[in-house]
Amino acid sequence: MATARQADADVIATKAAVETARINLAYTKVTSPISGRIGKSSVTEGALVTNGQSDALATVQQLDPIYVDVTESSNDFMRLKQESLQRGGDTKSVELVMENGQAYPLKGSLQFSDVTVDESTGSITLRAIFPNPQHVLLPGMFVRARIDEGVDPQAILVPQQGVTRTPRGDASVMLVNDKKPG
Repeated sequence: MATARQADADVIATKAAVETARINLAYTKVTSPISGRIGKSSVTEGALVTNGQSDALATVQQLDPIYVDVTESSNDFMRLKQESLQRGGDTKSVELVMENGQAYPLKGSLQFSDVTVDESTGSITLRAIFPNPQHVLLPGMFVRARIDEGVDPQAILVPQQGVTRTPRGDASVMLVNDKKPG
């Protein structure tokens, strides 16, 4: 009878050891709270890591949807805000032009603007969100944004290369008459 009890105790102890091993195995997996793509790992395989350590194991970047931050002069921002109020606060559509000059095929929408103006440039940061199912857009890429602000029938269209900005962020263009009198 004593050997039967000892055998039962051994079975219980072995089951507890198996459960402890399962728990410890679960601690060997690291999962991210967001979906995205991981870059270079900061820790090598087999290194000891602890809960709450100051060094990140890796950085996970969310790629779909992706945020695009653009700057705009505070004057242009005030005009954009005024137009938005006049239209009833509709969300602005945003288009992207890639570094190679090609248009990004999917449109985004304006999410928000920063609450402070950069005093050194007179500009404000706007954030747009874009669907990115093919992961074409990557964090850190340079793009140009076009925000639908309406059409001014009195406007003169000039190439972007001919536009300069003042230290306050205002756009300026020089008109030169190359026809000499006479």
